Amino acid sequence: MNKKNKNLMIIGMIIIIIIVFVAIGMGMIFNEKAKFMGTWQYSEGGTITFKNDDSAVIDRQIIGPFIFTNLIGNINYKIANQQVTFTAGSVSISFYYNFIAQNTLVLTNNGELSITLYKI
Repeated sequence: MNKKNKNLMIIGMIIIIIIVFVAIGMGMIFNEKAKFMGTWQYSEGGTITFKNDDSAVIDRQIIGPFIFTNLIGNINYKIANQQVTFTAGSVSISFYYNFIAQNTLVLTNNGELSITLYKI
């Protein structure tokens, strides 16, 4: 095998490795996002519905970590770095999230305030 073919083979293997790592990373993101999909209810009776197009609907003011924000109605969300960030116009707020069980989601604001949601 000549040097040119060796170099092409090495470059090809590097490209394959990069593709595999990107695919694994994307799969992890999509799997994490899939956990959010659907409607979640919180103790005050309101709901958050996460949609696949990175939008969500909050049907009424949420008490707890959301109390100081105007996040209600149609909003956008993004999942990254173990946080979910909600955005509506110029208002944006991020929460750490933890799935305690398949149907139980806890959103925490820097460990100070939290809200527990149940999938319905």
